[in-house]
Amino acid sequence: MSRVSPRGSRRQESAAQTRELILNAAAELFATGGYAATTVNDVAAAARVAVATVYTSVGGKPTLVRALIARAVDDPATRQTVRAVRRATGPAEVIQLTAAGTRHGHEAHRQVLRLMGTTMAVDPTIADAVREAVRSYREALRVSAVRLAELSALRDDLTVDRAADILWFHFGLHSWEPLTEDCGWSYEEAQRWLTAQADAALLRR
Repeated sequence: MSRVSPRGSRRQESAAQTRELILNAAAELFATGGYAATTVNDVAAAARVAVATVYTSVGGKPTLVRALIARAVDDPATRQTVRAVRRATGPAEVIQLTAAGTRHGHEAHRQVLRLMGTTMAVDPTIADAVREAVRSYREALRVSAVRLAELSALRDDLTVDRAADILWFHFGLHSWEPLTEDCGWSYEEAQRWLTAQADAALLRR
């Protein structure tokens, strides 16, 4: 079996840290200055690395966006939420976990979520990454719909697919920002309200 030498391990760790610095700098610059106005040179300066390092560690601007989207999709907290939903023993717990998990995603990755909306038309590969992120998001929400069905908690007129659509409406990509950004609600207020609405829309009485 091949083994990674301590020196090789340190190099990999350093490369991963450099990549994170670059992605964090890109996320901040895209959020504050906009995608079009931000250059790779700007990202390199903000991350305090050479321009060539941005290209070798991540890539050009479209690749930076795709990497930011992939990082948000791969958030370990999402996997933890999905596992917790699968173990949930009551329908209210399923919806509460779903609300808390999606709230975390929107709070932690709000810069990337906005970037997805503003860059889809810029590059076909970004559009593909956004579609994949949406697919992954909807699949995670469908786990909640399946668990509600397993608990015999869904209204009689709802299939799992329709329940998954309702969960997407309440907790999906465009559910939190209208309340927290447009209306000025706190995330806590939005979570309570969305949880109550989803509960009323999904659960048998």
